[in-house]
Amino acid sequence: MKVRYALEQIRKHWRDPGWWHTRFVSRVAGPAIGKIHRQSGINYMDQDWDNLLILDACRADMFEDTIGIDQFDKYERVVSPGSSSPEWMEATFTGRKFPDTVYLSGNPWIAKTASDNFHDLVNIWVDDFDVDESELKSNIVLGEVDSAENGTVHPDRVNEVARQMHEQYPNKRLIVHYFQPHAPVCGNADGTRREEIDDDLHPGAIREGKVTREEVWEAYEENLQYVYHYATQLAEELSGRSIFTADHGELFGEWLCPFPIRGYMHPSRVRHPDLVTVPWAVSEHGQRRRVETGSVTSVETDEEVVDERLRGLGYKV
Repeated sequence: MKVRYALEQIRKHWRDPGWWHTRFVSRVAGPAIGKIHRQSGINYMDQDWDNLLILDACRADMFEDTIGIDQFDKYERVVSPGSSSPEWMEATFTGRKFPDTVYLSGNPWIAKTASDNFHDLVNIWVDDFDVDESELKSNIVLGEVDSAENGTVHPDRVNEVARQMHEQYPNKRLIVHYFQPHAPVCGNADGTRREEIDDDLHPGAIREGKVTREEVWEAYEENLQYVYHYATQLAEELSGRSIFTADHGELFGEWLCPFPIRGYMHPSRVRHPDLVTVPWAVSEHGQRRRVETGSVTSVETDEEVVDERLRGLGYKV
């Protein structure tokens, strides 16, 4: 079956240079880079926190340059066990149960990887997915995500749900998974939303020559400031120890040494330092939470809805 599938894919995509680039990066360059750097990554769930605030696709150096580190009680860089959201989720949650944790997600991948691992799972992206259906474009595969970055979940809505869940579960740890600074670039540094979304402001468009690295980097910085505006508000409102971190980083055309090829976005199985090195910023507010255990809940989500949301976010599923 695997051989047949591989032959079908080659027959379908053999003229597509982007497809060959993707396969080489994930199948050849990625494993080799992993052997060179030998970075296994930390287990996020075994760390000491009350609120884990995930800033999707936020690399450590961008966080340090854009947000700064002096305002935190403690700061360090850590290595993620995944270079993409599904890989991070599988490494962090698969095979374990967390009855002391409630997960609020703006990222649909959680429904595919860990739908029955938590005391409660709140899929914010089901009802609060902001996309103009009339403007959706056809997908163009770039890495393991596509260039059609047309939908997102805004951080102000994530905060609203997080407050509700904290009130409902005052003795549970909270994972709050924002979707920014991951593309699409949808917000301004002051916390306001952009009136229009530029579909070319993502790293994959750099390879196509549509934008420069500097343009995309600056856009990501603004998207990071946008989500941090809300994440820091939430940390101040919630009691206990909040961690600002990320599931993985992002590549903006860095060389995948020792190969003469550049990497873009966040393909799975590519343990490039810039892709797996993420911030770990600790912020203390008030008393630590008295966490209680309990049971886990299985949250069923329509598979077609999950795939539709992932395609709207630009993923090839």
